[in-house]
Amino acid sequence: MPEARRYYRKNLTSHGFIYLAGEEFEIGVKNLSITGLLVELKDRSIIQDVSDLFRAIKLSPLVDIYLHELRLAGEAEIVRADMIEESLLLALEFVQISYDVDNVFYQRKAYRKSLAAPGQIFLHDRKYLFKTVNVSVEGLMVVIDEKVSVVPHTITTFEFKRLDLLGEIEIVWVEDDPKGGVLMGLQYLHMEKQNIKGIPRFAPATFINPQDPE
Repeated sequence: MPEARRYYRKNLTSHGFIYLAGEEFEIGVKNLSITGLLVELKDRSIIQDVSDLFRAIKLSPLVDIYLHELRLAGEAEIVRADMIEESLLLALEFVQISYDVDNVFYQRKAYRKSLAAPGQIFLHDRKYLFKTVNVSVEGLMVVIDEKVSVVPHTITTFEFKRLDLLGEIEIVWVEDDPKGGVLMGLQYLHMEKQNIKGIPRFAPATFINPQDPE
């Protein structure tokens, strides 16, 4: 590609985390552009070379990333992988990214993955269909396409087949959806939150510098 047509890439030194094959790995950022970034996989305990990586992403090249220093989080696609000397480098192309992560993110217990998929919740002796807006290891944000009166802190049951989740949930908050339905924040109850397949934790506590004051 001619130099004039390439997207500008800024060399920098930063780090963050990538979620692939059901595990979180530390990464170092080599450079960044408006379309993607080049990173080095720092944790080589499971994925040691390009062959291991290709086996890990066999089903899908999409991964979740969180660069806490750059306030950037979301989903990216692995488009290339190379071994340079002893380093495993990954070229990532952004798919769905928030470039200026809201301060609210740092007050949350876990990363929220944008995900639109159907599920069901039991309210007023009937099942309502919902669609997720985002998902974390702590709970879901969902939208129901019809009006339903619900009191916050109601405990009920739900089913979300996309992540094989089924059980009790607490409705933490309720808001009217501008499109005519209702939005809800749901928190899991009596579930193994740490082991929800396909959703990273990316807990903010992980990124606190030990030298920083509390």
